[in-house]
Amino acid sequence: MDENKLKNNIAQRIAYYRKSCGMTQAELAEKLNYSDKSVSKWERGEGLPDVVVLSMMAELFGVTVNDLISGDTKPKRSTGRLPLKDRILIPMLAVGLVLLVASIVYLVLRWVFPDMQRLWLIYVYAVPVCCVVAIVLLKLWWNLWSRFVCVSILIWSVAAAVYVTLSIQHIQEIFLIAAIMQILVVLWYLLKSNFKKRRQRQEALRELEKAAGNRDSEEE
Repeated sequence: MDENKLKNNIAQRIAYYRKSCGMTQAELAEKLNYSDKSVSKWERGEGLPDVVVLSMMAELFGVTVNDLISGDTKPKRSTGRLPLKDRILIPMLAVGLVLLVASIVYLVLRWVFPDMQRLWLIYVYAVPVCCVVAIVLLKLWWNLWSRFVCVSILIWSVAAAVYVTLSIQHIQEIFLIAAIMQILVVLWYLLKSNFKKRRQRQEALRELEKAAGNRDSEEE
């Protein structure tokens, strides 16, 4: 397979899988930390993404790097990813259900115990629950940093809930604990991100070697 044929093959497959996942060029570029002009260039066959980018795209599309670079057959339809709109709407629906439950609990308690004070705390407690639900769903369909944002919100919402609930002297120090936890979370996700990039690079190199071996076998 010559260079032009390889470029055209990869270009067709990137465009196919991107559209199958319901992503625009700009959305794919954002996830890869590239410009939409770069994605457009790849899909026109005017350039090739590097090994790490190919690996990242393969993970986003739910396919292998070999699916992106080898063979002349029609690309296989991606079955491991939901369309982008579904991946946005499902977490929003789950969070909405948590808020609905919180509202029902609020109304029931207000009806049963009309003199009960600080019922608004139910909504304060609902925020960490929403974060937990979102983290679980984001782990299925979104990248590492989306979960980092939710974990950060979870930490500070729990700290806020403790602060507004308890009337203990120096309870504001809970925010110092939250700050330390936030630093640890940042370090953890940076370490995990670096490890993930190294693993993607190794897997991509193995896929490239496998694809090169397959082409050599076909030529013989």
